[in-house]
Amino acid sequence: MNKAFIKKYGTLLLLAAGAGIIFQLPYIRETFYVQIQNAMQLTNEQMGLLSSGYASMALLSYFVGGMIADKFSARKLLTFSFIVTGVLGLWFSMFPGYNVCRIIFVLMGISTIITYWSACIKATRMLGSSEEQGRLFGLQEGLRGIMNALLVFGMMAAYNHFADKVLGAQWAIRVCAIVVIIIGILNWFFIEDTKSEENTESVLDIAKGMLHAMKLPRVWVICAIVFTAYSIYGMLGYLNTYCVKVYGAPESVGTTLGAFRYVIQAVGGVIGGFLADKIGSRIKVIIGCAVLFIASFLGFLVLPESAAVLNIVIVNFIFGLFIIYVVRSMYFAIIDDAHLPVNATGRVSGFVSFLGYSPDIFMYTMIGSWMDANPGKAGYNMMFVYALAMAALCFVFALVLFFIVKKDSKKAMSTETA
Repeated sequence: MNKAFIKKYGTLLLLAAGAGIIFQLPYIRETFYVQIQNAMQLTNEQMGLLSSGYASMALLSYFVGGMIADKFSARKLLTFSFIVTGVLGLWFSMFPGYNVCRIIFVLMGISTIITYWSACIKATRMLGSSEEQGRLFGLQEGLRGIMNALLVFGMMAAYNHFADKVLGAQWAIRVCAIVVIIIGILNWFFIEDTKSEENTESVLDIAKGMLHAMKLPRVWVICAIVFTAYSIYGMLGYLNTYCVKVYGAPESVGTTLGAFRYVIQAVGGVIGGFLADKIGSRIKVIIGCAVLFIASFLGFLVLPESAAVLNIVIVNFIFGLFIIYVVRSMYFAIIDDAHLPVNATGRVSGFVSFLGYSPDIFMYTMIGSWMDANPGKAGYNMMFVYALAMAALCFVFALVLFFIVKKDSKKAMSTETA
């Protein structure tokens, strides 16, 4: 095993660990929704507004962050992001009041996106050749799952350690925040700094490059694929709470499912990445997964509201998670499929994230209001119908991108033979 191999995959491991762990704080509802809701006495809509506040700032941050990633040192950007996010997490753990928590989530929309997200994607893409993109992003997604699972089980241990559930929720958040800060320190020492001569483009040139990327139809199609798939991912985050509130599963089961999703992330991410590289098309993988999503959400709609089918609901939940993590591992690998240059990765991924992750702005508040207005399974059924629409659109847009790339390949072949 040579030094280059160790350096390459050691860097990937650190990037993967950070990519999962830094988002645990703003997306803590995925595992500790009920506990934090009870500790702060919040409605479903208020929980959704916390996420929407984060998402609104993140939306602007994706756009700006894409340009920053193509200009500044990844090492400095990543270190800053982790330490600031960890400090904000420690502040949130004090439960300073709902309005203050909304401010904290908005600030996390800056610290986890502007200086982090596009820099992480670019650093990952630069680790390997075009032929390796599927496995690199797949391994990153898989390793994120493993690290997330370990962290969430640690957070659960902290929560269960205290008889006072409010204190337990506070310490679960603190465990996460401390780990985030530690990852930030490790980034400073182990991520290779970008050489100054690699950042020679002016801010104006980078801005022009962003505008050029926005004119490309294939970039908008990638945005649509990420938008629809990310919408599905966000809705799957409610399913552990669905098991608790509709099917009567204990809170501990809901939290365990929230943690187990990261084990599925590890499996789905790695299998998805290697499968895509094996068949030579990440887009074909997304097309197949979109069909499977439709089947899964139809299953949730038709299953009756009875504790007797809880195990079937859980199995379908796990199936849906596996499929979404296969797709997530392809999100930014398809930038390479679309024949977009490496030096534009930051700005393209920033713009794709800007539009692709925009469901965060409205979706959680919308779903929360559905649940408050339609108690029980009725509110969740509205969510499942929306998920079906997103799955169908994901299929359509992935098919469109497939034909765009196929047309490019035919043009290239005809040019070579001319």
